[in-house]
Amino acid sequence: MTDILITVAGCFVFDIQTGLYSFLGLTIRSFMIDNFIEGFNLSKYFNVVCDEPEAICNFLVHELNRSATVVHAQGAFSGKDKYIVFTVLSRPQAVRLRNYIKENQPSAFMLISNTSEIIGKGFHSI
Repeated sequence: MTDILITVAGCFVFDIQTGLYSFLGLTIRSFMIDNFIEGFNLSKYFNVVCDEPEAICNFLVHELNRSATVVHAQGAFSGKDKYIVFTVLSRPQAVRLRNYIKENQPSAFMLISNTSEIIGKGFHSI
């Protein structure tokens, strides 16, 4: 709030152009600080649709020391039985899982999202 008051005062003390540049700088600085801080908490959320979840789960548990949730599903178009593996990983772990799936189950469908608020065992406590 103080920054905004100082920026508005700059419009009157100096000129409108200087005040607007100050406001632009304030906005950019706030955006950059938020993204920098948020980057520390960034994780990857995986939804992997596959035919054989056991191999993926074994890789997660034994190689990455992470767990997952497996849900039985059915393909809407094909009607075939599928499985969805849900997990959250750090960025380095996400690269390893993506490479593992690419090599071992190339027909799997992966949805990978950035997430920053994960609450539960292995992450932040409630």
